Amino acid sequence: MSAETATDLPRTPMVRRAAEVTCYSMSPTQEMRFLYSGALGEPDFYEERTARGDSPPLHRHPWATWELVLDGELTVLVDDEEFVVGAGDCIYTPPGAVHTYVVESPRARVVGFNTPGGRFEDLNRVVAPMFLVDGGPDMREVVARAAECGVEILGPPLAPRRS
Repeated sequence: MSAETATDLPRTPMVRRAAEVTCYSMSPTQEMRFLYSGALGEPDFYEERTARGDSPPLHRHPWATWELVLDGELTVLVDDEEFVVGAGDCIYTPPGAVHTYVVESPRARVVGFNTPGGRFEDLNRVVAPMFLVDGGPDMREVVARAAECGVEILGPPLAPRRS
């Protein structure tokens, strides 16, 4: 980490209590908890709790992501490579990589870290309510709002591949 980057980070210790975090859901079985949502120049740190079949649309964004699988099994697609990952596995997605995942196990829990400059919480704040309406979201509207947050939606979610 460069000295310039280090100075952008908070200078005092902090604790975020579980009861204080912001949560978003895009389905009855998915919860995204933002443990720390960085301002410009700071990282995002989040926890995602999901269930079998949960999958975001195929997409890309300009920030990098590291995700640690705490529980469950996922099939992850990054560019043209497919990986099956489970508890204890870590996934790195480079900036600009086309990616998605699908939860293969009954439940999964992942902790993620986005490099500074991402707008992941902004994306969740804007699009999560669109998924909770009767009949599902207007995907043209989701695509447009995601683009405003620096996310390009490129295709549909994945379906589970394992039985």
